[in-house]
Amino acid sequence: MDDVGVRPARTAQRVGVLLGVLLLTVACAGSGTGSTPAAPEPQVTSRPLDSSFVAVDGSGFPAGSAATVTGTTPQGSTTVTVTTDGDGGLRTSVPVPDGYQGPMTVQATAGEAVGTTTADAGTQSGEPAADAGVRPLGDISCTTTADVGSVRLAAPGEVLCLTGDSSDRLIITGGGTPGSPAVYSGGGEATVKGIDVTADNVVVEGFTSTDGSNMGAKLVGNNITFRDNTITHPVYDGDDTDGIRFFGDDITILHNSIKDVSDGSDCNQDGCGDGPHPDCLQTFYSNQYPTSSRVTIEGNSCQDIAAQCLIAEGPVLPDEGVNGPGQSADWIFFDNYCDAGAAQAVQLKNIKNTTIAGNFFDGSNNKAIALSDASTGTHVGGNKLNSRIPKLITFDDDNEAAGYVGPPPDQ
Repeated sequence: MDDVGVRPARTAQRVGVLLGVLLLTVACAGSGTGSTPAAPEPQVTSRPLDSSFVAVDGSGFPAGSAATVTGTTPQGSTTVTVTTDGDGGLRTSVPVPDGYQGPMTVQATAGEAVGTTTADAGTQSGEPAADAGVRPLGDISCTTTADVGSVRLAAPGEVLCLTGDSSDRLIITGGGTPGSPAVYSGGGEATVKGIDVTADNVVVEGFTSTDGSNMGAKLVGNNITFRDNTITHPVYDGDDTDGIRFFGDDITILHNSIKDVSDGSDCNQDGCGDGPHPDCLQTFYSNQYPTSSRVTIEGNSCQDIAAQCLIAEGPVLPDEGVNGPGQSADWIFFDNYCDAGAAQAVQLKNIKNTTIAGNFFDGSNNKAIALSDASTGTHVGGNKLNSRIPKLITFDDDNEAAGYVGPPPDQ
């Protein structure tokens, strides 16, 4: 008989608990708690690349999806196709009609995601590469000041100003965050014997690198900005002698002056011998170094370079036994001065979707640009050649033709 009186109380308690859970579930559903977050709104930005192209960057699209980017002016529309990256970003350029100056409506579409913006197309900023090289830094808001020979790590958002001269390489291993990079500034006066960056989310500006071993600067990481630095005479020490060597995504190399890159060379306009290949800028994929995407190389001056102004190699080079994952893609090479001496000034090997615009090729090359190993989606326009360079661009074979926009390749 005692058990008979207990059961109704327990039953009522259970009903109350179930009712509470049901009400909580309804409340959570009504407030959105626990629901799938809304997809980010697509964002698109654009800017003119001299008078030939409008550069387009987008975010918030479906990852790894086919996308179209259309530029529309009163003279008509042009569409290019791209694939968004693993984060839902895209980068490309759309051509500007010859002689057109004015607004261009840019629309990027991937699936149901659409983003639009307006660009001031056809803007002509003077002769190609007229402003290439180091610019004055202006006022610098230093958070901390230290001697360049005793550099410490900068924290996210910190501006570490380094002064004086050092006979050693400047080693930077501390970075910031994507929205708050660590800034290392030489103020336009600090001098070192080479620069090495192995960190993400870093800005390096205003240093002079002289007589660095093999490389004037080596950049390894993501979201690195290397701007307004002077690199002079890297010294051959058993490796290729390069002005800047770089590896990683979202790297910006902006308004640097690189000169006298020739030590140990055996190069002429027909190519280089067995010794080092002294290049102004170089990257490649290997088991040690990653692919490089969303790279911007803009406003740099490469002067007295024995080999190439830029040589870039992606992860799939069958003839060289390289077959790595991923790809190196989505580059802008704009407004650079190239005084180089190898067979070509710019050589792209398995680099996808590069815009080469508004550069001045002023060396002694057989051609300015050479594409090989399925460097597809290249856009070329508005470049200037001196009279000694007989060809603008050549394709190694038909594998480079897909997505190409620009003058017909030379034979």
